[in-house]
Amino acid sequence: MVFPVSFGWIQILLAVMAIAAIALLVTAFFRARKVGWRVLASRGAGAMTLILAAVVILWVTTLLQTFLGLTGEIKAAHIVATPVAGQEHLMDVDLTLFGDKEHDEQHLKYQVEGDMWVLQANIVEMEPWVNALGFSSGYKVTRIYGQRLDGIATKQNHIFLNGGDGDFFDDMKGESWYTKPFVRSAYGNAVIATPGTYDVFISRDAIKTRPA
Repeated sequence: MVFPVSFGWIQILLAVMAIAAIALLVTAFFRARKVGWRVLASRGAGAMTLILAAVVILWVTTLLQTFLGLTGEIKAAHIVATPVAGQEHLMDVDLTLFGDKEHDEQHLKYQVEGDMWVLQANIVEMEPWVNALGFSSGYKVTRIYGQRLDGIATKQNHIFLNGGDGDFFDDMKGESWYTKPFVRSAYGNAVIATPGTYDVFISRDAIKTRPA
């Protein structure tokens, strides 16, 4: 299972903004303790402005980071699916699974029965506030298989990737995957497409694809 962390210059900027806002709040608080809140309200227009500015900065920072966390995507795979010449309901599939610091990139080739390819993944959806901290939802690409346009079931078994997903669903039965208050939900999710060249992405709560 991969749990990407998105922490770049944008997150650094937002962290600086949050620290500045907290510093403003602390400064205003100690000033209020010295002169009292009533005196501060009547005389300390500057301090009250600091408090207002701090609250606004924290609010904007939280909104921006939450937006980044909820809309971010991880490029997980690349697929080239080509119908086999002279064969009905059969495709050659070149699959690239992108790696990270702990997982090597994989280049795989399969013949898949069907008119459409299906790529399935395990998704561990994090709570929005966890995404706001820069932590993306966890994922693991686990299966590839085919489907026929006419709805007839294929005879080919699913092809397991990355060791399959048996342990994931066994853990789900006992809810051992669910770690409050960080994880919102965990489930299997799949994307289906016709032959072509595609990039596959993992968002906060789903696997999706777009033509490359």
